Amino acid sequence: MQKLFISLLVACTFMLIAFLAPTQAKAAQKIGVVFSESSEKYANTTHPGGTFNGQSVSEKVDYSSTYNKELKAFLLYQQQGFQVEKIFEKDLNHLENLSEYDAIVFAYTVMMNHQQRENVKMYVRNGGGAIFAFQTARNESTKFPKSGQMDLSPLIYDVDSWVMEWDNLTEVFNSRFIDDIVLGNSTISNINTVHPIIQNTTKELGKSKLTLTKTNRDWVEIIKPWQGGSATPILYFSDYNFTDKAKTMKKNEFGAAHAIEYGKGRVVQIGFKIYDYINIDAKADWQDHENGAAYSTTTGDKDAQVFMKHALNWVADNHNGNVPRRYNLSLYSDGVQGYVAPSGKFVFYSTVTVKNNGNVPARGTLKVEILDANDKVVGKGHERYIPGLAADSTTDNADKKDISTHTEKYQISMPGNLAAGTYTIRTSFIEGRDDRKNANEKFATIAEIKTLTRAKGSNKATIAAAPFFPDVASSNGAYHDIKNLYALGIVKGSNGKFNPQGTLTRLQATEMILRALGIPASNSATLNASDIKASEYGYAVLATGLRYGIIALEDGKINAHQPMTRAAMAEALVNGFKLQGHTNHTFTDVPASHAYYKDVQALYALGITTGYADHTFKPNGTVTRQNFAQFINRTLHANSK
Repeated sequence: MQKLFISLLVACTFMLIAFLAPTQAKAAQKIGVVFSESSEKYANTTHPGGTFNGQSVSEKVDYSSTYNKELKAFLLYQQQGFQVEKIFEKDLNHLENLSEYDAIVFAYTVMMNHQQRENVKMYVRNGGGAIFAFQTARNESTKFPKSGQMDLSPLIYDVDSWVMEWDNLTEVFNSRFIDDIVLGNSTISNINTVHPIIQNTTKELGKSKLTLTKTNRDWVEIIKPWQGGSATPILYFSDYNFTDKAKTMKKNEFGAAHAIEYGKGRVVQIGFKIYDYINIDAKADWQDHENGAAYSTTTGDKDAQVFMKHALNWVADNHNGNVPRRYNLSLYSDGVQGYVAPSGKFVFYSTVTVKNNGNVPARGTLKVEILDANDKVVGKGHERYIPGLAADSTTDNADKKDISTHTEKYQISMPGNLAAGTYTIRTSFIEGRDDRKNANEKFATIAEIKTLTRAKGSNKATIAAAPFFPDVASSNGAYHDIKNLYALGIVKGSNGKFNPQGTLTRLQATEMILRALGIPASNSATLNASDIKASEYGYAVLATGLRYGIIALEDGKINAHQPMTRAAMAEALVNGFKLQGHTNHTFTDVPASHAYYKDVQALYALGITTGYADHTFKPNGTVTRQNFAQFINRTLHANSK
């Protein structure tokens, strides 16, 4: 009998350990819940309506407390056994702060600035998990509306396009914004149970379908995932008896919540006010006398709570996912012509097309320049800001256009006495939001060049493909990188050749990065180095590079013509382009104590380098001109904001 009792006791102990294991695993994870001071302040403000640049501005009314939703999230996950901490706005200012967490929960966080959104984007891309419960909006905390003035933050005046609704954070959601829509007497539920979040939720609830209902009318956010992207609807707006957008809204068509994979991270996006359905029984500093109760117009408290638990489990759990970020634009010109018009002006015209073939949205300025043999611009050129190129070819917008492609005809007038000779036509796309001014936030990523030749006495011009380096074959693995940088004017070559296997010097590397950033060498920059004089070639370039952290002195010397090491290259790219990235991967020859550890880590996290097959980076190794072209081109495409 005693042996039987002991056996039963041991068996029960093992069962208890097995039962407690999931809770213990959750407790080991570190979860942050964002408490946004600006979002709470914004919720409590009122502002008048009116018009701004012809756009109607709605009156801003007093919203229910954002703080209460944040507190509900914090207490909910605490009661479910997670290790939860509060995160504040200041913590969003630094990627390293966010990288400490397995997952971060954003409950109604509508006020963030551009840099904070960039940090959150990079956090997820590097492997972090996030829940956005009623989406992070485009509202700029740096442009908080003043008392008595209109609230312009919801207008499309910074992001300029619904394609980029959430600014630089848009690509994390793998989706484009469709509309804010009012639903009345609505039901939210799952259609199937394929996704692990739904499978685990329905299993715990002991039923096949979640049901969340709300009898009053309320706003929801409608998004549409990119075609071929990784955003999967897991809950749907399945029923309602009222909508203000009957032509747009369709039952069981739009996702109410999406599970998304981006980079190495995971996200759950929730397009409705899920915390309205949740009841939290706890004494806390609730605002507006809400006391943590679910809204009286809702049902589905248990369903919502269990769903939120498994959503957090999914985004926080260790996983080996890696959805490559593909920034991939194509650009080409058609029908290029040049002739002397009756007005006496030399007219150049063409049709240019830029198309997004990648899986992240793009925006920027289409620019056309005519350059003489000395790279001086002739005439005024042509520029057009393109506010958004979607990451798919969806055509269901009002004008039925392919919103992944922009095509336009343009005309440039040049002096009628344009000298005979050969000119370069450079058409480029300068990635970045129109109001971005810093060099590392707005730079050309792709270009095409053609030649325009005017014979002496001729009223017409001959257009041809621009010649390329004869020593860079199309079979070269760096061919497309070098060709793009050549079109952008970043690499020049020497005597018509590129010398791809030549060793890159520190001066050449500095010059190429400055060109990529569009930063001219400054004659006012100074360089206190013992091995170069102000009158020597390259002084201004190196002095400017030193100013931007692209190059550094070595024992008081600049070593202009010495080889660029791979470690110094990592520092140059990180400082020049203000790169940031965090990864747990460590190269065997670049330990955490290494002077360039963080720089190398950033390049690896962004996919700019993979290192060698033996898990080394070879920080002291030299860089060929071909290799550096690849690194710069990857950096241009990895760093669009």
